[in-house]
Amino acid sequence: MAMNVREELIKEASRLTREARKRWNAHENNQSCRQARDRALAVYEKLSKKERNELPEVLRVWLRYRSEKYFGKGRRGNGMSSKSSQNKKKETAPKHAIAARKVMSGVGPLYLLSSKRGICGLFFGHRIEPSTLPKNNSRNRFLNQAEKELIEYFEGDREIFEVAIDARGSQFQRLVWRQLSAIPFGETRGYGEIAEKVENPKAVRAVGTANGANPVSIIVPCHRVIGKDGSLTGFGGGLEIKKKLLRHEGALFKAI
Repeated sequence: MAMNVREELIKEASRLTREARKRWNAHENNQSCRQARDRALAVYEKLSKKERNELPEVLRVWLRYRSEKYFGKGRRGNGMSSKSSQNKKKETAPKHAIAARKVMSGVGPLYLLSSKRGICGLFFGHRIEPSTLPKNNSRNRFLNQAEKELIEYFEGDREIFEVAIDARGSQFQRLVWRQLSAIPFGETRGYGEIAEKVENPKAVRAVGTANGANPVSIIVPCHRVIGKDGSLTGFGGGLEIKKKLLRHEGALFKAI
């Protein structure tokens, strides 16, 4: 009888770990992942060393190492300690940027950057390192057009941006960014949906990484990507700004 109880405990640990890892792979919100992982870990820690080895290796590695780096003690849901989060390194201007301009918006100051071919960066004022910005902010047709379109967007007179974009990244990143631009105003998509669109359904977390690397915020609307369950996930400008943008567009999401 005791053996049956232990076997059930092993099965339960395996089931809960699979569930937590599935949430992780689906890029669900951090609180949901953390809670599922904590339930799995609580059962796992009741097992003996021999019993733990009966779990599939991929589950043990995820639970004890990969997820520990992300959700371990002293860490927030974004995978960083509170200290490192406060000291998060600011972003630098793209190397091919030739001109920059600071513009005010409905979500605070923004920095627009242009290359010779189009807009290559749109950064939130608190996230860009000013010393890396090009000094030229004079007449630049891409900056002029982007500033005009941003004003129209925040005044409710524009839903689609038409300014040329020159965002540089890997082939996969560009594929993801193209799909972001295809998300209509007022709508949202999940990371899994984007992965399906780029014909790589297993690359959910890679999609999340590419989404976070988007250098042209708002115009390339990475803020329209949310968790599978409708909750907000990480955003370079901060979740408060993400909420403001989605509310401005009338998009539905789960409040946090």
